[in-house]
Order: sequence, then structure tokens, then C-alpha cells
Amino acid sequence: MRIKAGAEASSEVSCCERDEEFRALAKDEVIDGILLAQEAEKSTPLPDKDEIREHFEQTLREWRENGASWDLLEAQRDQLRAELVAKLRMDRFVESIWTKLPELTEDDLRHWHRDHAAEFRRPARAKVLHIVIFPDESNPAEDFSKLLALREQVLEGADFAELAKTHTQKNDGNIDLGWIEHERVLNTFETMLFSLREKEVSPVFYYEQALHLIWPEAIEAEHTAAFEDVADQVRELALTAQRREALHQLALELKDQAEILDESSETADL
Repeated sequence: MRIKAGAEASSEVSCCERDEEFRALAKDEVIDGILLAQEAEKSTPLPDKDEIREHFEQTLREWRENGASWDLLEAQRDQLRAELVAKLRMDRFVESIWTKLPELTEDDLRHWHRDHAAEFRRPARAKVLHIVIFPDESNPAEDFSKLLALREQVLEGADFAELAKTHTQKNDGNIDLGWIEHERVLNTFETMLFSLREKEVSPVFYYEQALHLIWPEAIEAEHTAAFEDVADQVRELALTAQRREALHQLALELKDQAEILDESSETADL
């Protein structure tokens, strides 16, 4: 489900119609992992006994700290040790690949930042003051009229903050919503908020069983962070991408040499 959930989170829509695509991606990931693990086992020597013992003792301590009993650990001792040895081998194998990669230059990083500008785009955000009234279901028009009157006072120069302190019906009396980022284009509250200019009072609107007036005290426009401001983050992301691509290319080479049985009856874990 990880691949599908990631796609849905990034697009804010359901991706059920793409299930076959996600199954194929998940299947490829599993195959790549298996081929790389097999190559690590073939090409990487076993760690020495002292290294295995040190890491195994650390693994047992971590399991114990997380509540595992000695009986459980003893029953799974051989499996845990085998998994640890495989991980140590894989770590060493992966490191041997990464050490051969060319060092990323500043030009490389600047190109990466430019090509992945969306990852460094900061949405518009606004610092918001707020009046909320929970309308009387028997006579909501009265509460609506009350907010209309407050809005008129703001338009005539009244201090929004002072009016909000007096008239908001929030239980804690808080009128300051802090900074809100524009992340949900179809959300009623955000649509209203980011249609306003700085220090412009909103129309009265209804949202989540309440009537609202909002006033953006400050607005920052959407922008892409400059390379100089995110250079460390760019280096980390670009290095991760470079390493992932190196492993992927190796997996493709191994796949060309491998015999892979296609069992269509099996369903990959999305």
C-alpha cells in the first residue's frame, strides 16, 4: 500500500484506477531487492565473528527494550542472526557501490535544484485572525446579521482584533490561527482566505457548522526557495537520488542476467 498511498497523498485524489500500475511497481521493487540481496550474498564476504557478535548483542538489547521476552528471542535466535548477517552484508555491498560514484559538484546540485524545483516550492501562507460564531439553528439569520454588522465595522476602520476578542465564540477565546499554508485548493476556508488581500476582511461564510469572519494580518506569496537557502537539503536529496539510481541500474543489469518466473496468480503488496 506504500506506493499507492504516496501517490494519493501527492495528488489528493484516489488512485484506485491505477492499481495495476502500482502492482507492477511494487513487483519490480520486490524483484530488485531480491536480486541485489543475492548479489550481495555472492560478492560480499561474511563479516567476522566479532562484528557479528557485537551487532547481534545490540539487536537483542533493542528487542528487549521493546518488550521482547528472552523466550521469544531464544526461539527466534537463528532467524534473527541470519537476518543480521544478511543486513551487514547488504550494507557493505551497498557502500562498495556508493564509494564508486562521482562526487556531486556545485553545478550538479544547482541543476538538481532547478530540475526538482517543485520540491522546494513553498506554498503561499497567511497569518490569520478569526471570528467564529456557532449559529442558533432556530434563528441562524440573527447570527449571520451580527457578523455582517461586525464586518461593516471593520470596513469602516474598526480594529478586527479588538472586535474578535469581544465577539468570537471559540471556547478558549483564541482569535489567532497563526500561519496557515495554502495546501488544499478545494478547501472552503483556504479558498476564502487566499482570495483576500493582506489586511482585507473576508465576507461572512459558513464552514464546518459555523459562521466565520477572517482577516489576514500578513500574507506571504508562493515562492521557490533559492538554492543558497536549501543547499544542504539539496545535497542530501541529490545524493540519495544518485545512490538510488545506481542501485536501480545495477538491478536492471542483474535482471537481464536472471531467470525470473512470472507467477501471475501472486498479487504484489501495493
